[in-house]
Amino acid sequence: MADTNQLPPSDFDPWTQVFTLETSDGEFFNASMADLDAYRVFGVRLSINYGTQIGASFLLLLVLFLLTNRERRRSWIFIMNTLCLAINVIRSTLQVCYGVSEFFHPYTVLSGDFARVTAHDQAITICGNVMNFILVVCVMVSLSLQVWVVCVTTGRIQRLCIMAFTTLVALNAAAWRLAVTVVSNQLTLKFESMESNGWLVHAQYISMAIAIWVFCVVFTLKLGYALVQRKRLGMSQFGPMQIIFIMGCQTMILPAIFTMFEFQEKVPELGSQTLTIVCIFLPLSAIWAGVVSKDPGVAARGPDAHHRLLAGQMGRTSTSSSTNQSNKSHFASVKAPDTPYSPNTPLAAYKEKEDSQNGSFHENFMA
Repeated sequence: MADTNQLPPSDFDPWTQVFTLETSDGEFFNASMADLDAYRVFGVRLSINYGTQIGASFLLLLVLFLLTNRERRRSWIFIMNTLCLAINVIRSTLQVCYGVSEFFHPYTVLSGDFARVTAHDQAITICGNVMNFILVVCVMVSLSLQVWVVCVTTGRIQRLCIMAFTTLVALNAAAWRLAVTVVSNQLTLKFESMESNGWLVHAQYISMAIAIWVFCVVFTLKLGYALVQRKRLGMSQFGPMQIIFIMGCQTMILPAIFTMFEFQEKVPELGSQTLTIVCIFLPLSAIWAGVVSKDPGVAARGPDAHHRLLAGQMGRTSTSSSTNQSNKSHFASVKAPDTPYSPNTPLAAYKEKEDSQNGSFHENFMA
């Protein structure tokens, strides 16, 4: 009688052992514990990745509705920002649904047998791809609107040239995303993988990162130049323009960093965070700038600046008079005594002209 308690060889590793599975037509194939472990890790990371995108987008969507005035809810920038967040929630939810479909069943993944994949599972995957394309289009439209608002004070020919160039860049990114959507949906219907078309996916991510970077460079440079001019005139208070400049720099740098993760084999799923970052940063900058524009004293510099910020948010109506008074005294202390500003000086007149030009920018952007 054979010994059933025979010990495995000394070099045997149970964590990577190979086992045999049988297909529906009676054939056998080998799989390993390493394959199952990679399947487990990828599923958890995929769920965390898109789950965080759902939570962040949905939370900011609620905040955006609560903190935006009813009049500004009719602006195109607010509509596009809201639409981007809502579509991103739907897109991420559909991507999470992939993890509970038959496409992600352990046997389906290991064997490549799609016999139990239903039309409903295919429809979820196809809808997720379509929502990705729609989200890219909405993000590009939102960026175009914000560049148009920033360039409202430039000359007509210069503004048209800037918009023509940025529009071509946006159309290029949307075209690559459309190509990926079409090819991916066709392969989904055939139960084939996008592995052979990886170059197309990478090109799409690169074109989208370049488009976001170009848009952010345009309005970051425009705002940076305006801030330098205002600082030369002594208008150095931290306000909406500084806030939008900071968020513009973040929107230019962070999506580019997350796009690079798409080319890393260890964390390729983080590439999907690029669109979510843009969807979050655009309305977040508007909310922050809107708070400061309503109460300039909140943004005044000084040793108690953080106290004024908290007081302005927790008790704006009760502390507005004291905040404005402290703000006046603060600016009076930092003003040079030998260069007093009066309504009759040319510098004051130029500052009033500059404020009137930037007024339309603040009113349009703070939507």
